[in-house]
Amino acid sequence: MIYLDNASTTQMSTKALEVYKKYAIDDFYNPSAVYDKAVKINNDIHSAKEKVKSVLGAPYGEVIFTSTATEANNLAIFGCLKSNFKKVVLSSAEHASVYNVGKKLEERGINVEYCPLQQNGEIDYNELENILDENTNLISIIHVSNETGAINNLKKINEIRNRKCKNAIFHADGVQAFSKVNVNLSYFGVDMYTISSHKIFGPKGIACLYVNKGINLKPQIFGGGQEDNIRSGTENVPAIMAFMSAIDEIGDINKNYEYVNKLRNAFISNLKDTAVKINESKNNSPYILSLCFPGVNGETLVHMMEQNQIYISTGSACSSHRSGNRVLSAMSLPDNLVKGCVRISFSKHNTIDEVTFASKTLKDCYLKLVNTLR
Repeated sequence: MIYLDNASTTQMSTKALEVYKKYAIDDFYNPSAVYDKAVKINNDIHSAKEKVKSVLGAPYGEVIFTSTATEANNLAIFGCLKSNFKKVVLSSAEHASVYNVGKKLEERGINVEYCPLQQNGEIDYNELENILDENTNLISIIHVSNETGAINNLKKINEIRNRKCKNAIFHADGVQAFSKVNVNLSYFGVDMYTISSHKIFGPKGIACLYVNKGINLKPQIFGGGQEDNIRSGTENVPAIMAFMSAIDEIGDINKNYEYVNKLRNAFISNLKDTAVKINESKNNSPYILSLCFPGVNGETLVHMMEQNQIYISTGSACSSHRSGNRVLSAMSLPDNLVKGCVRISFSKHNTIDEVTFASKTLKDCYLKLVNTLR
């Protein structure tokens, strides 16, 4: 089996599983209890939050653990929403957990504007400058596209914000960026940032939102007041600590980046002599490769690859049951190309032999399908 859908989810590492079991079976205590064993668990959670802030390069804010990145993104936007908000700015590349929140805000009568994309998948920075103004209260723009791997320049976005609407809050969905590209929120100037465990070989069911000092969020879940009264509910301690174990296993981000870039280049090189279109920018994460094969259906290619025990996708798993691809269409790709798109997403654990075999198989599947349809 060759797994190349790592942007969808990853297999939990053995070490993370061991940590999960330790806190589920041995150190199972409720961190809100007052006896010593429970207090220790509460301290472990506090240490976990400090670790997250350290790896994000953001020592002064707070970390709120949530069940998923979807919840964290919803908390970021709905949590800072105020009755006097006039305008929210998102991008056309947002994950569904941000894009669909924007649609809900529109239903509430809030002016939501969507920054268009360049053909390479990045946001159009000139258009962003035109859209932002003194009425803008919140900006939420994805760091790395979950569809194409295009990397948006958060520092540049912050510079535009400071010129046009310096008091606006700036949130970024960092799910596909964290552990794969260098992240320094203090340098970027980001106020809130979302990361997720199951994208980095940790367990599903745990994510977190970093919130900068001075940003006051309103809770969206009410109860016992856990997570600094922002997100009530007994903390998922085994998942939190396994998440931290996965962070410890990230390793050298730059070294991993170079290795995965070699995998990506090898994959592309084996698709020569086909009509494939590669959706990329000069500033692209090598972990995600978006390919469009004209004249065929991408989902058919996915199932043909599955028959060879090679697992890829047509795009975001959260949008797999919908026709078309909103992000690719926003890049001005014609419908016939969008229909034939597949997404390959690598990890540091993939090998060159796997990538070579998978890319050659994909080429064979495509040529076979084209010949069948003639």
